[in-house]
Amino acid sequence: MFEDLMRRYGFVALLLSLVFLVVFSENGLVDYVKLKGQVKAIDVSTARLQKENLTLKGEIERLTRDDKYLEELARKRYGFIREGEKVYRIER
Repeated sequence: MFEDLMRRYGFVALLLSLVFLVVFSENGLVDYVKLKGQVKAIDVSTARLQKENLTLKGEIERLTRDDKYLEELARKRYGFIREGEKVYRIER
C-alpha cells in the first residue's frame, strides 16, 4: 500500500518536475514566447525601415534628376534666392 502511494506520488512529482522544466527552464516555453514577441517586433521595425528606405531612395533619385525640385527644396528649406530677387520678411 505504502509503495503504491510512493510510486503514484513519485510519478506525479516526476511529471510535475518535467512540466516545470519544459515551461520555466532556460530555453523553455516562457523564453520561446518572449523570443517570438521580440521577433515580431523586429519584423515590424524592419518593415518600417524598408519603407523609409524606399522613400529616401525616391527622394535621392528625384534630387539627382529633377533640377526644379532641387531648387524648390533649396528655396523652402534654406531660404535661397535667385540672383536679382528681393526677399521681404514680414514678422507677425
